[in-house]
This record gives sequence, C-alpha cells and structure tokens, in this order.
Amino acid sequence: MRWISEKTEFENVLKNAYTCVYIDSGREPTHLTKFIFDDSIIMTRAFRELLNRFMKLSNDDRVNYVVLRPDPVYYFCHFFHRYPCVEIKDDDPMEAYFQGLNEDPGNSPADAIGINWWETVIVPTSRKWFVHALRDDDESGGHLWIPEPWIKSTLEAYPFLRDGG
Repeated sequence: MRWISEKTEFENVLKNAYTCVYIDSGREPTHLTKFIFDDSIIMTRAFRELLNRFMKLSNDDRVNYVVLRPDPVYYFCHFFHRYPCVEIKDDDPMEAYFQGLNEDPGNSPADAIGINWWETVIVPTSRKWFVHALRDDDESGGHLWIPEPWIKSTLEAYPFLRDGG
C-alpha cells in the first residue's frame, strides 16, 4: 500500500470517488448492480479477498481507498499534512491492508483512515465496479456496485452481500 501524496493524483482519485457517490445516490446513470453489506466488514480478511477478486475480474492491479468524511482536505490534510487516500495493489500482502488502514496519520492513532471515517469510497482505476460506504449501525452502510455477469459467483462466494434494490 502507498499513500497518495501528489495533489494532482489525489484530485483525480477524489473526482472518481465523487462520481461513485453520484451513481450511488441515483444522480448519475449506471449499468452496475447495487448490493449492500455491513460497512464494518471493510476491516476483515473476507472483504480484502473480495477486493482482490474484483481486481482480477476487472483486470485492475490496484484500487484507491479514499475517505470523504471527515473532509479530506479541510480536516485530514489540514491536521496531518497528507491526504486520506491509499493505493491498494493486488499483490499487497493481507497484513499490509490492515496496517495501512490502521496507520497513525501523525500523532493521532484514532484518526487512522480505516477507523475515523463516516464516508469512504474504494474505486479501481478501471471504474468497472466500486464500493461506497457510509458508516451505519444497521448493517446496510456498505454499497457495492458490480456488473451483472459477476453477480451469481460473487453472491455464492460472499453471502454477506444483500440485494441493494
């Protein structure tokens, strides 16, 4: 995993992330199908395996994980002098995923990007699928958007996903 540190690269990731938010809210059309899950699953091995599965299916070698709330610039970058955005590669070890999301951003372990978020997006470079998660206590804050051909095998392998209607 690597932190996104260049402003231009971060702005491109942020633009892609907001496109995902607009799709999830219904403001932007899509051919993808929505599934919901408990957002706390993001910090599990099963979810990391799900990311790898989709990277393979979409021929992506990496995804970006970006925190949108708290504000990435006026909160996170202001206090920690870095963007709340990491690149996760398909060959990153499982432990690197957990270490990266739990990494202290600078004298504040509670602000690790896998801990202190209310809204986050995980988007591959191809944008063939994505995750938009809103921290929620009713097990429906995670929204996964995937192409129709992937649905059957994905639901068989990951029963924690539910139809997003």
